Amino acid sequence: MVLAYYLNDKSRIVSLEELSSTVGVLYNKLNTDNYETEIEQISKERGYGHRSMVYLNPTSTPNLEELLTKFFEEHLHEYEEIRYIVEGSGVFDVRDKNDEWIRIDVEKGDLLVLPAGIYHRFTLDEKRNVVAMRLFLETMKEPVWTPFNRNVEGVDDFECRKQYVQQFDL
Repeated sequence: MVLAYYLNDKSRIVSLEELSSTVGVLYNKLNTDNYETEIEQISKERGYGHRSMVYLNPTSTPNLEELLTKFFEEHLHEYEEIRYIVEGSGVFDVRDKNDEWIRIDVEKGDLLVLPAGIYHRFTLDEKRNVVAMRLFLETMKEPVWTPFNRNVEGVDDFECRKQYVQQFDL
């Protein structure tokens, strides 16, 4: 089961209900023996049509440190970000309405959906290994995973960010 807590105070646990209602992050634990069936069902329900795999570990990823630096830069996306952890583990950090980090520890079997416009980042945990399936909306001609870093002027004016802020009363 996923664990979410405030990065500055691990004793401040964040429930799945709080993640969903306050920052829009959705979580699902899938059957690791038969996840393809569940992924297909979720894809139909949410309109996902494209997928790809990402492998992050020192053995199979020659540019691992470069990628981790990129992923750990605080950013948002114009579309929701969907990750299913096929193997290994890692951490997502998301901002709450007070601009504090909530850390979400993910492991094999976890499916996480981050809404468009949420500031977040990702890195590996101490095990330094994750295989994740990335799911993308079928309405896209090609899968798009473009990060827009928070420190770039104008990002807060993106339509996805404005909609996110309005939806969650930030």
